[in-house]
Amino acid sequence: MDTRPLIVTGDELMLDDLLRVAAAAGVEVAHHGEVGAGSAWRSAPIVLLDDELVSDALDARLAMRRGVVAVGRQEPDAGVLKQCLQLGVERTATLGADDAALIDLLAGTLAGGPGDGPTVAVVPACGGAGASVFASALAAMAGRAGRSVILADCDPWGSGLDVLLGIEDQPGIRWDELAAPAGRLPPDALHDALPKAPFGRGRIRVLCQGRTPGHAITEAVVDAVMEAGRRSGDLTVFDLPRHPTVAADRVLEQADRVVLVTTADVRGCYAAARTADRLTALGVQPELVVRGPSPGGIGAEDIGDVLGLPVLARMRPQPSLARDLEKGKPPGADSRGPLARAARSVLAQLPTAVG
Repeated sequence: MDTRPLIVTGDELMLDDLLRVAAAAGVEVAHHGEVGAGSAWRSAPIVLLDDELVSDALDARLAMRRGVVAVGRQEPDAGVLKQCLQLGVERTATLGADDAALIDLLAGTLAGGPGDGPTVAVVPACGGAGASVFASALAAMAGRAGRSVILADCDPWGSGLDVLLGIEDQPGIRWDELAAPAGRLPPDALHDALPKAPFGRGRIRVLCQGRTPGHAITEAVVDAVMEAGRRSGDLTVFDLPRHPTVAADRVLEQADRVVLVTTADVRGCYAAARTADRLTALGVQPELVVRGPSPGGIGAEDIGDVLGLPVLARMRPQPSLARDLEKGKPPGADSRGPLARAARSVLAQLPTAVG
């Protein structure tokens, strides 16, 4: 059974225009030059029907169905609108004027998973808080649990998650090579294009910073990545910078959870308070992950009480972590360590359980 969107037109010029729209949506379509293929009519997720063929569809006694769009080069007249009503057409569209709406409709038919994939933003309270390491561990633990994961590096001033994970030489698309002219990205194509980082028996997809410094990630591309992750059911983990950027603020506006990583000391507490104030001003309610050691004996709950923020997880020091990272061992590789345990604790509290 063919489950591609169906274009029904005998007009070669209209066909060219609709194929261009489908290409912009990243969707493969089927085409019939005339009305009459009942099985394709029934199985296609959406049908783009030349409005000059609406009367032919009525004559062929095609079954009424959802998802039929009558497409024309100009606004339909009263006679065509009456026929559309009789056929059960859901909407009409005019080529050129309604291309964006058609792209959106077609892109919405892309297969890609259960939908409602959760998004987590990880923000450092201060330099050296370990947010990038924690974001990587969060993605790693989700991947170990069998979850489809995208880990996105939104920190233009860091060394890069590709360096942290040892995949800096891997081929694959990066932020500065990513474009979403239709406002959407096909999830399967995005999955295939991204570099992969191995964790245990699985791999997670990593969207890395560009190789050329200074590239600004646009809101449109951020939206497209987040939307692709949601549609495909991915867990998308964004590693955000400490300082505001257009891309980071866009992620914060839409993330399901915002995790603020801080150290368990006075400096970290003050920095977390300032960062939390900025996040609150954006309408965001951050939650804390507190990383030891605590040289002055400040507990995670103490920091949470002072800041008025809930504590998602706390981490004891992991003495081998710095050495492991320097030797190329990725965060979360030690599935029994404090870092991995804290990541699993956060994952268990996501809107959609991931492990």
